Amino acid sequence: MREARRVLGSVQSRFGFRLEYVEAPMGDKVKETFGEAVPKESLEVFLKSDAGLKGPVGETTRDLVQALRFDLDLYANIRPAKSYPTITPPALRPDIDMVVVRENTEGLYRAMEDEVVPGVWTTTGVYTEKACERILRLSFDIAKNRLVKGCKGEVVLAHKANIFRKTHGMFKEIFRRVSVDYPEVRTRDLYADAVCALLVKEPHKFDVIVAENLIADLLSDLAGQVAGGLGMTAATNFNMDKGIGYFEPTHGCAYDIAGTGKANPIGQISSAGLMLEFLGNYHQDRRLLDASHSIEIAVEKYLTGSTREDLPIELGGRANTSKVGERISRLIT
Repeated sequence: MREARRVLGSVQSRFGFRLEYVEAPMGDKVKETFGEAVPKESLEVFLKSDAGLKGPVGETTRDLVQALRFDLDLYANIRPAKSYPTITPPALRPDIDMVVVRENTEGLYRAMEDEVVPGVWTTTGVYTEKACERILRLSFDIAKNRLVKGCKGEVVLAHKANIFRKTHGMFKEIFRRVSVDYPEVRTRDLYADAVCALLVKEPHKFDVIVAENLIADLLSDLAGQVAGGLGMTAATNFNMDKGIGYFEPTHGCAYDIAGTGKANPIGQISSAGLMLEFLGNYHQDRRLLDASHSIEIAVEKYLTGSTREDLPIELGGRANTSKVGERISRLIT
């Protein structure tokens, strides 16, 4: 988080705007101290702010997901994954450039569990037409915009409609229906297990992948890893209509290396860039959009212009957390 704020400081100076930071403590340590992972006061701070920049949490993730994603209907979870020649390996290929779009509010991930009789539990997954259609339209919009930038312009629906014939079947039918409104965007619908195999075999052939909550959670981590590592992957959680969102790296906590300088801050830095993109779109502020793009370009310059030794430890280099943030900050133009 410290390095993300360092980079945000650079773009504020460069593009002429000012961010005010307000702390909203949540997570594992907060629960140990106060008995709840999301104190009412912290939630109020978030709701009064323009956006949230969230660090990774550990065992209290479920508490935060309930309070922030589900209760606030932050349905748009967008997770980019991109590789470069200088980080191949650990990336499987140098030409991976995809986005996993995750429906963020429904499905089995809601974990609505119930003990029917002692030792017998059930879990319920809820799927609605509204949630399916809005995330699919967002996916097609993303693919359409990426097509203009020279990407493939394709949306892949990952599902298990062969097993979940009604719920995933509905998702698949709405996918077909929505695709008619985007004739310039190519489509494929694939079983989720096939997508897993293809992400390992030919990840460079994917552009936009969309899926229900649980499947997309798994696929996005796989996509991030084949593109180089989870330390670099960023994510959104927002509802543009409500103007509410928070932004975070997709990886969890690593308490074993806390304070050692080994953590890769790129996921957190890139999440800050996604936050500025959200704010720029919502407030129609060109400065924020330019600042977001500048962070994306700075990360790319750092990853493509560094020797192996100058890369983060996660990528086989020797640069500690602070050094990575410092170098990316210097590349802001």
